[in-house]
Amino acid sequence: MQNNIHNLHDKFVKASFSDVDRAAAFFEQFLPEELQKSLNLATLKSIQESYIQADLNEHFSDIVFEVQTKDGDPIDLVLLFEHKSAPDKHVLVQVGHYIFCHWVKCINEKKELKVIIPLIYYQGKKKWEKPILSNLFPRVEGSLNHYIPAINHVFIALSTLSDESISQIRNRLMAAAVLAQKKGINIIKLTKELIKIFKLLPAEIEPGNFLQQMFVYIINVSEIPQPEFKKAIETIPPTIKSNIMTTYAQIKEEGILEGEQKGKRK
Repeated sequence: MQNNIHNLHDKFVKASFSDVDRAAAFFEQFLPEELQKSLNLATLKSIQESYIQADLNEHFSDIVFEVQTKDGDPIDLVLLFEHKSAPDKHVLVQVGHYIFCHWVKCINEKKELKVIIPLIYYQGKKKWEKPILSNLFPRVEGSLNHYIPAINHVFIALSTLSDESISQIRNRLMAAAVLAQKKGINIIKLTKELIKIFKLLPAEIEPGNFLQQMFVYIINVSEIPQPEFKKAIETIPPTIKSNIMTTYAQIKEEGILEGEQKGKRK
């Protein structure tokens, strides 16, 4: 059951960042200001080629973006999502392995090396401070510290993002998705939390199935009684509510059928 929940979170995060405009809107809100001054996020584009080797698949989602600097030089902005149930003290070793494997691949293919900006997006419940590689070597002192590499990265712990800052994400669909992820970590139990998510939804939604994916995710991380859930749905903009209601009815029907089949098997 626990693995199913983690897989659910993982898939929804990947779906959320699969759209370039949604990803750019998130970066505009949460990347450090000094980094944003160097990046032209309007040039952000998704890279289809996989840079992640098989032994890293369990650690990182295969989402890579390329973005140009304000001066016009392209660099790689690599999103490395952390989905473990507890903080991982070795995450920067994994990040370093990723970076150097990527550079080795570029050298072998005679391609120019590009700067990689690792972004660790942590969704766990437990508190996790920004990891520092030197913390893995507590007995190293003095001049020996100079031989421990520093792996600079952006660390974003979802639980530390305020609801207000999330609501200010330019892309309303992304704002709702990130808030759903934050509330879903601890299972959504209060109708008011559900309404807060639904109120972030835009009045109009571009074609695609991400809205349905979000709704399926919310249903799976909610323990709100059906009457209360339906009451919260009434706060959804009328232009997209019918779409949501159809999805909701389908999911409930499938749940009932599944329950009946289990009963028959018993």
